[in-house]
Amino acid sequence: MPINLARDQILVERRYVAVFDTIGDDVVASLATALPENLRDALAKTVALPRGSFDDPASLAQRIRQGMVVRKAIIDTGVVLSEPCTEWFVEILGDRADDPSYDDLQGLIPEAIDKFGLDAVRLMAVQYSIALGGFRRLVAEDARFAIPNRLAPSTPTRASAGDQEAKRAARRERRERERKKRGK
Repeated sequence: MPINLARDQILVERRYVAVFDTIGDDVVASLATALPENLRDALAKTVALPRGSFDDPASLAQRIRQGMVVRKAIIDTGVVLSEPCTEWFVEILGDRADDPSYDDLQGLIPEAIDKFGLDAVRLMAVQYSIALGGFRRLVAEDARFAIPNRLAPSTPTRASAGDQEAKRAARRERRERERKKRGK
């Protein structure tokens, strides 16, 4: 499958945005505070967190969300927040980590969810959802990892004939009033 890096990056970023929209601030803060020190530093640099941000969990998620948008670091934020989960998968999968099968992933997901939480595993799945077949299939077939449809097409509703006529009558009345005011 030919890779178009710019297109793939745009798709991954959109997927991260859609997934982040479904993750609560409490989970974002929890994922961030659970990071080891070296990844906390990486996250702080990525989203420009002020010193002491990790000491205030009530505002941490909001600062992370603002920083990832302002600094255009949505992908990097998702990668860092899910890095402990990713490292665990790589360690467990060994040689199969370069391109794990759907079955490999399904075999590890229950334990990963227990260890890191569903949202950490979802963020990790987004990271590889374009490049690796097992992850592509995971987001396509497993509802837990499906990419939320942020831009669900809405069906335009057509006004009934009676509603249309009422609007036209109101418009005619308004125009008539405006003409009378100008004529005075």
